[in-house]
Amino acid sequence: MLGFLKPAEGCTVDQEDGTPWPADGMDAPNTLFVRRRIACGDLIEAERPVLEPADPEEEAEPPIVPEDETPEIDPPAGATETKTPSRSRRSNGEK
Repeated sequence: MLGFLKPAEGCTVDQEDGTPWPADGMDAPNTLFVRRRIACGDLIEAERPVLEPADPEEEAEPPIVPEDETPEIDPPAGATETKTPSRSRRSNGEK
């Protein structure tokens, strides 16, 4: 990546695939096409916009519940515990 670039003032720049370069800027791939746009002045370096969370309460961590308040979960009726069978392993000498 070459960094965050946006079109120069008054310029409209197309990307390699023909779609317009966003006016707010975007991360630029390190390609000959982009380097030529920088060299001719069509693309300039820009500061990456800071995105603030939409709702700060949503990003807060969930409350920690003390162990003594954690409810016990009873297994369903008829459920039994299963054990994982051990694996048979060879020693380095056996082949």
